[in-house]
This record gives sequence, C-alpha cells and structure tokens, in this order.
Amino acid sequence: MDFYQRDRSISTANLPWSGSLGPNELAPHEAAEIDGPIPASEIHRLALASLESAEATNQCASTWLQLGGFIDDIYLHGITGAARLLGAWWLSDRIAFSDVTVGSARLHRLLYDFSPVFLANCEPQQEATVLLWPEPGSQHTMGVFMLSEFFRRAGWHTLLEHPDHSLDPLRTIATNWIDLVALSVGSDRQFEGLRTLVANIRQTSPNSNIRILAGGPMALTHAQALRDLGVDWVGTDARTTVMQATREWKAAVN
Repeated sequence: MDFYQRDRSISTANLPWSGSLGPNELAPHEAAEIDGPIPASEIHRLALASLESAEATNQCASTWLQLGGFIDDIYLHGITGAARLLGAWWLSDRIAFSDVTVGSARLHRLLYDFSPVFLANCEPQQEATVLLWPEPGSQHTMGVFMLSEFFRRAGWHTLLEHPDHSLDPLRTIATNWIDLVALSVGSDRQFEGLRTLVANIRQTSPNSNIRILAGGPMALTHAQALRDLGVDWVGTDARTTVMQATREWKAAVN
C-alpha cells in the first residue's frame, strides 16, 4: 500500500504525553512488534490521532481506505496495531490509563464507522450460529466486536453478549442451538473459573458437538494454558479464526 506523507501530520502540542521519547518517536521494540502490510509509521500516526480527537482518528484511517488500503488490513493491522501501541505507551508510562481508554474508544468507533464497507460483500446467510462472550465487566470489547464483524461477513448468525452479563449467557446457550462459543480471555485471573465454565457450556448446550474457542489478549501469550483448560482451539487472528470455524462447521454438517 502506497501512503502519501504530505499534509498528514498529527498535532502533538496538546497530547497527554510524558517520558524520554517524544510523541513522534517509536521505541525500537515497539516498531519491531508492528509487522504487517501497513507501515509502522502509519500505525503510529493512527495511535497519535486517537489521542487527539475522534475526527483525526477517522480522517487518518479513512485516508488509508481512499488510497486503496484493504479493509481487512485496516481492521487487523491498522486499528489493532494502534490499540496495542496505546497499551505499550501506557505500560512505559508515556500516557495515562485514562488516555488509553479514550484512544481505544475512538479506535473502536472506527469499526462502527467502517462497518458498511466491511460488510458490503457478505457471504450468503448460513445456518451456523456463534455466541461471542466477552470478559465479564470488561470496558474494552473492541476485539470481540471485530470478531463479530468477521463472522457476520462470513454469513454466521452472530449473538454478542453484553460484558455485564445482565442476561445469563448459559441460559442463551440452553435455549438456542449454538454451534460455537467464542470466549474472550483478557487476563490470567479468568483461568481459575474457565475450566468450570467450559464444562458448564458443554453440559448446558443441546448441541452435543458445540465447539468452544478462546481468544483475546491471553490467546497471544498463554495459548497452551488455554488449551489445557479444555477449549477446542485458540484464536489469535479474527480472519483466520472465522475461516477455521466455517471450515469445521461445514465438515460437521456435511
């Protein structure tokens, strides 16, 4: 993807910034972790834009699309990469947690803004149903929503639980034919109850062949630990996860 660099600067004068590196500088390990079709400098630009305003965030990502960027790349590498960069800046005390929250919300908003483009070429509706189950109480559900978009585009019936679980997800499973449950695991604090949850899902579901997927931040760092808790597989990439889920579902019904 060819990115123009002129007239694309982000104002950094009023950004909430601290630390030895300036806002226009990427630490070497941060640049090394941004690997994909969108240049690290552009993902850095989007992360800065998310700290500036919702308008700057939308303008930055919309420019990629106007220049011929693939919507999948913008989702999987641009928006996701910028969110991870915000997290890295917080861990290195360059920005506050409140700044991460605001920036992440603006990046999440991009998924809603770009949804009509992303879903423009959906697959025909299938009989497959997925229930996406975010971490209880989580304020950061961007990854779960992104995964739901990929499932919708692939033709799945998609049920998305609310993080406060005001409605019992197990009741949803008990009263509906669910083919796949996708659990978002945001921290190792969830591990203690996850094995019991997996067992309860299997016992509750009328589908004896229900599949259970674990994703989220812990999938990137503790994949084997999640497998040991009884899930069927661990997903780290929304596009690949949906492709595998669709392939397995078709094999099961044919």
